[in-house]
Amino acid sequence: MGASHQSLDKLPPLSEQELIEWEEAYFAVEAYLLALRLRNRLLVAELVRGILLRASSRQINEPDKPARLLAMEEALTEVADWTQDVLDVPLENRRLAARGRLALLLAGMPDKWQGTFLTPPPWPPAFVEAMKKSYLAAGPRFANLTMVPKPLELNAIGSGAAQWWQTMDRKPIVRLMFTAVLIGIIALAAWFFLLD
Repeated sequence: MGASHQSLDKLPPLSEQELIEWEEAYFAVEAYLLALRLRNRLLVAELVRGILLRASSRQINEPDKPARLLAMEEALTEVADWTQDVLDVPLENRRLAARGRLALLLAGMPDKWQGTFLTPPPWPPAFVEAMKKSYLAAGPRFANLTMVPKPLELNAIGSGAAQWWQTMDRKPIVRLMFTAVLIGIIALAAWFFLLD
């Protein structure tokens, strides 16, 4: 862990409502980092603190944005920028997509490289190599597939129903008789229900 960017004596006094808002922001950023499988609580707390300090600096210029939104924007940007720098590949919309998260996991970042996460360069060469390999492995693999239509196979009940339906289409008298029987059954059922 590096030195903190801002000392605690530079923080302005906060109202009770602001403390609640920043606590929610803390929990949101912490949950995001834990979702990236960081397990060292001290490391997570230090990373969250740095992200919240940068978000609070932004709040001076963006007072209408809630603290939680500023903090999450800062966290997403920080992780995406760091991943982009490590991979030396531009990320789409400067966002850490599923492919980037998967690359972090495949490279073993949560197990072997937690102390490297969100640190400035130089990074260990083995880590950079593992990240680049896993990012390439996490990419989509497209295959040319051809779809040939096949006839629909029905079981015995389905085949019988299909034949019966075709008979009703060819012979209107069968359809008329079926409709009459169906109306008769509905009328009988309604009559029995009205008697009760």
